[in-house]
Amino acid sequence: MLLSFKETKELLNKYQIPLVESLIIESLEQGIVFAEKVGFPVVLKLLSNDVLHKVEKGLVKLNIQNQQQLDTAFMELRRESPSLIVIQKQIQGGAELFVGLKRDKNFGPVISFGLGGIFVEVLEDIVLNICPINKAQAIEMIKSIKGYKVLTGYRGKVPVNLERLADILVAMSTLITENEYIQEADFNPIIAKGNDIFVVDPKFMS
Repeated sequence: MLLSFKETKELLNKYQIPLVESLIIESLEQGIVFAEKVGFPVVLKLLSNDVLHKVEKGLVKLNIQNQQQLDTAFMELRRESPSLIVIQKQIQGGAELFVGLKRDKNFGPVISFGLGGIFVEVLEDIVLNICPINKAQAIEMIKSIKGYKVLTGYRGKVPVNLERLADILVAMSTLITENEYIQEADFNPIIAKGNDIFVVDPKFMS
């Protein structure tokens, strides 16, 4: 069973795992207030447990640059479904990462890490470890992926703060170790740029 957005947010907060600024909105006016507070661009998502690939289904509206675009995107999602809508600050640039947690019947809780977004399925550049992990093990995991160079400031990109990223991996491994009702979790993407590392689309299955 998929945890609700509220339950997910509370769990992330408990373990100090940074979620990109997000808010469930019931009206366009609430979305406008949020966007004015965090600044454009923003993202709108339809919260539906029945649809996994929301982007392909048109249930995620990216790169909303102003109030007029926000109005249009909100109305389009509202026509699609009466489900809840969440608005998020859109992080510009940065590396897309993936972290998965799974309770294996033989090894217990396991954590996986790699490049995120479409690269998870295309490159399959993922490393695994048994939970809980410590910071040294987390850094070793980060440096073990083939795409590690992407995180180090490749071609003028802002290098990712590996110490902070390692702390987040440790926190995620602790989360699944301490909460036996969590069977699986998926964090894809995690956007990382310098010190700014945020989970964008977290999913927990109990």
